[in-house]
Amino acid sequence: MHLKLLISSLIVLSFYFKSFGQILPTPTGWQVEKFSLPPEFASALPFKGTEDIRFSPEWAKKHTDGYWTYCFLWTINENRAFTITDLQQYLHDYYTGLIRSNLIKMKIDTAIAKPVKVSLHKIAGNNTDKSAFEGQVEMLDYITQDPIKLNFRIHIKKQLSVNNTSILYFEASPQPYNHKLWSEMDNMGKQVK
Repeated sequence: MHLKLLISSLIVLSFYFKSFGQILPTPTGWQVEKFSLPPEFASALPFKGTEDIRFSPEWAKKHTDGYWTYCFLWTINENRAFTITDLQQYLHDYYTGLIRSNLIKMKIDTAIAKPVKVSLHKIAGNNTDKSAFEGQVEMLDYITQDPIKLNFRIHIKKQLSVNNTSILYFEASPQPYNHKLWSEMDNMGKQVK
């Protein structure tokens, strides 16, 4: 009897996650954060949904390979198309607000933040992508108050289980694309369906 109940519960949970949300895997040691979209610090983003983040174990440790290395999944509550111009504007607004919010929390004058610059170009995606992009975000590192350049990959995921959503997977790191951390983040993204 217990086995039948367990199997039934697993089937229901599997249906729930396939119907109502995407799951981003969490490698050992990576930290998790989740919140609603648009976030309070970037309220101009023109959609609603959720953001699911994975921070590398060294995310806030200066002078380490994993510093500022993280990935995040946007599950947007509508099926929409995304142009390079859209994505660049979203990243600009997101990071401008994130930097400003953190400087205010740290009681640092927000005037030190230079304008965020975003540049993206289309790349070949993997077999779970509708499209993919790569580029850079140049911004102020609010932790050190020095400039930082984050390399980015963005994967617009195919809709395999949910039709009225858009799934975007972002990878970010100051490390070059041939660093092993990119393989780890790529593998996480391939598991999102």
